[in-house]
Amino acid sequence: MNTIRTATIAACFSVTAQHLIEKLITSGTRVVAFGRIGDEARAKSLEEKYSGHLTVLLGDLTDEKQSQELAAKASEILGHIDAHFHCSGIYTWSHWTDVEVSKMSDLWNANFMTAFVFGREIFKLMESQGGGSLMFVSARDTARNIPAGFGPYMASKMALNALVESLAAEGSSSNVQVNAVLPTIVDTEVNRQALPEADHSTWVDPADLAELMIELTQPSKTYLSGSLITVNNKMH
Repeated sequence: MNTIRTATIAACFSVTAQHLIEKLITSGTRVVAFGRIGDEARAKSLEEKYSGHLTVLLGDLTDEKQSQELAAKASEILGHIDAHFHCSGIYTWSHWTDVEVSKMSDLWNANFMTAFVFGREIFKLMESQGGGSLMFVSARDTARNIPAGFGPYMASKMALNALVESLAAEGSSSNVQVNAVLPTIVDTEVNRQALPEADHSTWVDPADLAELMIELTQPSKTYLSGSLITVNNKMH
């Protein structure tokens, strides 16, 4: 049973975030979601789909001032933020010897900096309100020996893992839980096109992943914090 009354969701146009929005709103949660500037048309369409239950705010989640303004606006709309779901992230396969510096910067910004810059603004709001739960999305192979080609991507996700564990320790005295799910490849059309020869049956269904993320951020899960939860394959 979902008892999350209010939630914020970063990277709201990602596949997993779309499932989160649908599942949360269907079960009675009011949601403020965040997207990038330039997505005004999609934002309007998404708000219309969930008329009265969803507000979409656009901005740069790696920018401190914009993040502060977006978090304050979300707090003003919702009053109290029970849960935050951070779905921002990009993937690339590259060797360290040939990955472009600009690509490494993109990975770092999407996979770590949005979580740090914007995530901490939500964290501070939750501290001030006396509790809340943040859920991030990392990667299963950060818990293994990382093979060639996955280094740049996994480095950004391992930084995210460090943020999750240490931010959870900082939030323990104010009842703020911080966790991350670590899925294998999520079954999206983009990933299928990128890896057409892979066995898609072993991939994680984004609807199932969203359901698990919601379950793990219920207000009753006060004992769960600082956890990196591996999701090894498709859940049944």
